[in-house]
Amino acid sequence: MCGISAYASSRSRNFVDAAKAVLTLLIELQHRGQEAAGIASVDAATGDMNVIKRGLLILDLLSEFLKESKNLAKEVFGCLGHTRYSTSGSYGPALAQPIVIGNGKLKLALAFNGNIANYRELHEFARSVAPEVAPKAENDTEALAQAIYALSKEEGWDVVEALRKLPEYVVGAYSMVAITSEPRLIVARDPRGFRPLSFSFDGTEMFVASETSALQVLDLEWREVKEGEVVSFDGKSLEVSKARISAEPSPCIFEYVYFSRPDSYFNGVNVYSSRIRMGESLAKVMPVDADVVMPVPDSARPMALGYSMASGIPLGEGLVANKYVGRVFISTPDWRDALSKFKYGVIKPVVNMKRAVIVDDSIVRGTTMSYLISKIRRAGAREVHVRIASPPFRCPCFMGIDVASRKELLAWSKSSVDEIREALGADSLAYNTIQNLVSSVGLPNVCHACFSCSYRFFGFSVDELEKMSSGRSACVGSHMHVQV
Repeated sequence: MCGISAYASSRSRNFVDAAKAVLTLLIELQHRGQEAAGIASVDAATGDMNVIKRGLLILDLLSEFLKESKNLAKEVFGCLGHTRYSTSGSYGPALAQPIVIGNGKLKLALAFNGNIANYRELHEFARSVAPEVAPKAENDTEALAQAIYALSKEEGWDVVEALRKLPEYVVGAYSMVAITSEPRLIVARDPRGFRPLSFSFDGTEMFVASETSALQVLDLEWREVKEGEVVSFDGKSLEVSKARISAEPSPCIFEYVYFSRPDSYFNGVNVYSSRIRMGESLAKVMPVDADVVMPVPDSARPMALGYSMASGIPLGEGLVANKYVGRVFISTPDWRDALSKFKYGVIKPVVNMKRAVIVDDSIVRGTTMSYLISKIRRAGAREVHVRIASPPFRCPCFMGIDVASRKELLAWSKSSVDEIREALGADSLAYNTIQNLVSSVGLPNVCHACFSCSYRFFGFSVDELEKMSSGRSACVGSHMHVQV
């Protein structure tokens, strides 16, 4: 999923000040990635790039970069930053962003949030136009940077025009930020607007963040980057243009369900309010006799509140999350099971001798929920009922969620809700409907392929997308055109 941020100014700024601005925004986006982090800056005078990347959380990176700042450019045009959640390539810090590409005519640093399903074909295209790029692309970030470089070469080294042309070649989702050696700060969002991106500009300074909440924390006025929009700042003026192709907007519904912070806005919709509505609708269609409603912290809190308000069952904070563990869902596979065991503690007086309703945002692999139910029973609960604010998660996502195969999904391996309930050990289990979920968000179109297995926005079937992501392309022809 990843979090990205950036800062640039019409006046050269001290590197430490510029980097602190970027890292402050990334601290507010830590929930979007916790495997690795990095920053890149461009020298205001020479256009040289400096990069620091580490397998660290943002606060740890902050102290790390202060140690190294004395060796870097003192005056910079701007910086960009990234916190990583792997959706392709290896896990951990090895493939951390930002990455730098180019020399001579153009050098750029890139960080992006999303996933490029056809990145192998994208790399082949880049090599056909610009043989000087690396002979391999280990992941989609490298292939994306190579494609932008190649398209810039085709467009007379105009990066803005390259980004306007990019959607013609990409099967996937991206919200990105790039800094060039010109120097120039550019942000772009794919024409379907799968992932969030926002910025603030006051005439002299530009701040960029994946979510509006990060900009709000700094008391900045913001607006969201629109679908297919390319926004460029060269230190003198702000230019806004659109991609050369358009598409029907289809933002990811899982941003509203889980990923985004509740104080963020995504496509003009407040995430907290949408989650309240999810809980209210769930209580109406899936009621249960119980004594207490308990959220699974933190993303499900508004949903549990909505369920409590609509059902009249009191809300109780019966689960305590270990804040130092991070988000289990986006942890690496080798840690996921272990973290699930000690992520939550149970407050016994809240559940002892009670009929408890656990409200969660989703069940993907089922790892955490099964541990939770057993802990709540040991704490003395008479009954444990599970209510999920979204439908069963049945199909993989190819647009930025690390679920590459249907085999990982509990709802795919179990043929019925009752089988899932039995596997989890709950007294009852009920999910929300897709119709309720879409109504809770309130947008005319959203991507809900992970729940519905409908990939109509992509122009490819799930089987074709799985083959493409594994390197057996479903694309034909010299250009990988997205169907719009």
